[in-house]
Amino acid sequence: MTRLLYVLAAAWHGFSRNPFMSVASTLTVALMLVLLAFFVVTDRGLQSAVALLEQKVELVLYLSDDAKISQILDLRARVEKDPAVSRVDYVSKDDALQRLKELAATRADIGPIEEIGSNPLPASLEIKLAKAQESRRVASELRAEVGGGIVTEVVDNPEVVDQLLTITRVLSIGGLVVLGMMLFVTLFIIVNTIRIAVHARRDEIEIMQLVGATDQLISAPFVLEGMLVGIFGAALALLVLIGAAGPVTTSLVKFLDILPVSLGPNFLARLAAGVFGLALLMGAGGATISIRTHLSR
Repeated sequence: MTRLLYVLAAAWHGFSRNPFMSVASTLTVALMLVLLAFFVVTDRGLQSAVALLEQKVELVLYLSDDAKISQILDLRARVEKDPAVSRVDYVSKDDALQRLKELAATRADIGPIEEIGSNPLPASLEIKLAKAQESRRVASELRAEVGGGIVTEVVDNPEVVDQLLTITRVLSIGGLVVLGMMLFVTLFIIVNTIRIAVHARRDEIEIMQLVGATDQLISAPFVLEGMLVGIFGAALALLVLIGAAGPVTTSLVKFLDILPVSLGPNFLARLAAGVFGLALLMGAGGATISIRTHLSR
């Protein structure tokens, strides 16, 4: 109990001994955590939007008018067995014509459907993909069906899929890079804050070493001091996030209003817990690096 009280008192004394440096460090850590949290929210929203777009990637098989129902059902069953395929929908000739009529009602550039006469549109199979990256492979395999009396054409859009996958990779890699940079800056700030505290108390540390104090006992107040910087920084960052959560969420939804983006249940609660956990980890880690470096000299 005595050691615990000593560690707590020494940590608070070290934090309050140089209030300007402690406050500056806390504010800087808070700023980095706020930026990190905003980045995580934005990245999550964009990733959700891209994932939704990936789910809309599809291939279309135009079917011969002479194809038998049994042949079409057999082809559909074979396509559905592919693990990259999530769903296969059959669109009859009448359904295709009805879609065209509905589209013509909203598009002035499409001529009167009544003048078409007999229905020229083919029946089709619309294939929804579970894995957009498999689009080229699936399309290539299905093109082998062309000329077999069932499929007349395979329609896909590999350029759009490639662009979508490129966006996904850029978001993932860019997100990791930005996250790494922010974590490094936060750790750098905490390391240098504790390094200054260690330097200011170097005489006290030397005396403790002379009287036989263990490295763990010497390190504990500095580690706790680093955690205090992290805790106060996280608390301040969360206050800013709570105040800005409404406007930021509204802006993000408006920015992506063409997509029903969802951040998922309890996202903000998990984000707050992540900010606190990261702040504690970075505070303890940065302080440990500083004091261990000093003790190893």
